[in-house]
Amino acid sequence: MADADEIVLAGSRPQHSSPIESLHNRTAFVLIIDSAIVTFAFYSLFGSLALIPGAFFLAVWSGYKNRSAWAYWFAPIIIGGLTVIFAILLFFNLMTILSGNISGLLFALILGYAIFSSVRFIRIHFHPVYQMGYSGHSVYDEGIKLPANEMLAACPSCLAVLAVNPHLLSPKDKCPHCDSPLVLGYEEE
Repeated sequence: MADADEIVLAGSRPQHSSPIESLHNRTAFVLIIDSAIVTFAFYSLFGSLALIPGAFFLAVWSGYKNRSAWAYWFAPIIIGGLTVIFAILLFFNLMTILSGNISGLLFALILGYAIFSSVRFIRIHFHPVYQMGYSGHSVYDEGIKLPANEMLAACPSCLAVLAVNPHLLSPKDKCPHCDSPLVLGYEEE
């Protein structure tokens, strides 16, 4: 039987690290890039005073990368703050485009993608599985003893972690949390 560290989520590629670890690394990378952007903006406005927010962002990034509890909510706040700035820039850029100057179209597309990606990185901080992974806990650490015919699986709609028997799943089975079908791809008869 496979060890919990060797389980591959359905539809994902096998990775050398867990999906939570991979997501945490990507989020930490986005955090340091966003922090650098804000620090450079402060530098262009206030000069050497940018060292203060730069040191703060570096401390938050280091804490987040090392999974410190105090740094957890600073990451979505920083990413969210820059997302608001991106949205304001996108609004002004779209106003320029609508006035007839389409030279900023590529910039608008890049800003739109940055906003979309940032919102996704912010949302994951509210997911209980990511919170458990960040804090170093696992559903397997909680002492859950599953029968031999059951496994832990995520609802495809709300990502709630459920204990299911894959041999007994049918297209009529619904998630107890969101009432969506647990088996996708089948039309109801």
